[in-house]
Amino acid sequence: MTDPKALRNAFGAFATGVTVVTTRQPDGTPRGFTANSFTSVSLDPPLLLVCLAKTAHSANVFATAPHFAVNILAEDQKAVSGLFASRTPDKFAQCTWTPGPADMPLIDGSLAQFTCANHQIIDAGDHLILIGRIDHFVTTEGQPLGYFRGNYFSIGIEKDLAEAAAAAKGSRLGAVLACNGGVLLKDDGAALSLPLAPKPTLDSLTASLTAQGLTPQIDFVYATFDDRTTGGHAIYYHGSVSGILPQGYRILPLADLATASIANPAEAALLHRYAEDYRNGSFSIYHGTETTGQVRQLGA
Repeated sequence: MTDPKALRNAFGAFATGVTVVTTRQPDGTPRGFTANSFTSVSLDPPLLLVCLAKTAHSANVFATAPHFAVNILAEDQKAVSGLFASRTPDKFAQCTWTPGPADMPLIDGSLAQFTCANHQIIDAGDHLILIGRIDHFVTTEGQPLGYFRGNYFSIGIEKDLAEAAAAAKGSRLGAVLACNGGVLLKDDGAALSLPLAPKPTLDSLTASLTAQGLTPQIDFVYATFDDRTTGGHAIYYHGSVSGILPQGYRILPLADLATASIANPAEAALLHRYAEDYRNGSFSIYHGTETTGQVRQLGA
């Protein structure tokens, strides 16, 4: 027989976002619960699902309500998640919210809000699967609240950790930036190199590129390694860039990355991996030293 506790821990190995699902009782009283079992289902028709334990106090309310809403929480809404995961009465009196379409309660500050018609209820073991047809949605910019192995985490913390690592003497911070089917490189006339930040911070990198008329979009850390040639740490982000090419830069096509004259051997290996990742449609992150390390797949 499967050990429920071990199975729960195994499920917890999948990092997710956090949502608060809301609706109204027949008398108009707002109800809500915290869930990380949110999944997009279909674009045509627009469907999503969320799972609700049959033992939850609000299970019958959500199963019979004609509408419900899903609020995707931002990284600063950990307290909101804890509130709606608790048995605290009058939860809505302890957070800020706004009546939205179909009079559904929408949590202020959420990254995205979906108002749904109750499309289908599926009985699934000890849970109910609520499938909603999306009638209305809104999104805002920001970082999501993450959940992994029973603990919250912030996606934004990646930036702070990378910059802390890059603060040591001899460290550097740069980026692999896609542009027009190639990669942005600095060209000193003798060899090519990836763009580096004047100071080992992400803000310094983006400010430097912006000052030269470029518009960078940084996505995630692509490589982090100890560089024994400098005694410091190297951080390279993945992203894209647009704008008029400034003097001293060029776009190197993906097909030429493997044979280009790259000044730094570690950057040459990094760009070779980037070309492979791009062709495979599945990116990865490298961790180790300037010569050896581990590559872990991130996904498409």
